Amino acid sequence: MKPPDAHASRSRVTALPLLAAGIFLVFGICPLRADETVRAAQARLAVLGYYKARVDGSPGSVTSAAIRRFQLAEKLKVTGSLNQQTLDALGVKAPPPVPEYPKIGALFEGGPLAGKDAASQVEAIRSVQRMLADLGIYAGPHNGLPNATLTASIKEWQSLHGLPQSGKLDTRTLAGLGVVVGK
Repeated sequence: MKPPDAHASRSRVTALPLLAAGIFLVFGICPLRADETVRAAQARLAVLGYYKARVDGSPGSVTSAAIRRFQLAEKLKVTGSLNQQTLDALGVKAPPPVPEYPKIGALFEGGPLAGKDAASQVEAIRSVQRMLADLGIYAGPHNGLPNATLTASIKEWQSLHGLPQSGKLDTRTLAGLGVVVGK
């Protein structure tokens, strides 16, 4: 019987932290989906001690904060996002995930701002971004534009307050956050 070669053994050892997180990645054979890239980065950040939440592939504020801490420690450009430089430093062999930008109106579906003008919606989003940041739930920009980090933060806030985790700024979420909707 032939002994296993050293390269195969090294590959298994390198993959162990990712396998422990429930991830099986075949680098170089098939590209990773955005959630798989985020999950792989979360798993690596967890092994390094920067990420302490559940490894789920969701790009939320906790993930962004862990990425920023890693970038600071490694003297990388601090963006809080998975750019190619950060992925390379983490040893994740994948292109950066393409951000998803939901339409601004989609964030308000079923809520009191669904039919309002874009300026009112942008101001409401900016208020929500500031409030969630003050609560330590949101770590993204305060620009009044929807983004994946904001949606994840809204879901986190909704979960903490016993609301359905829609990620949308519906009537109950806006009221709970104290966002006043004009007539």
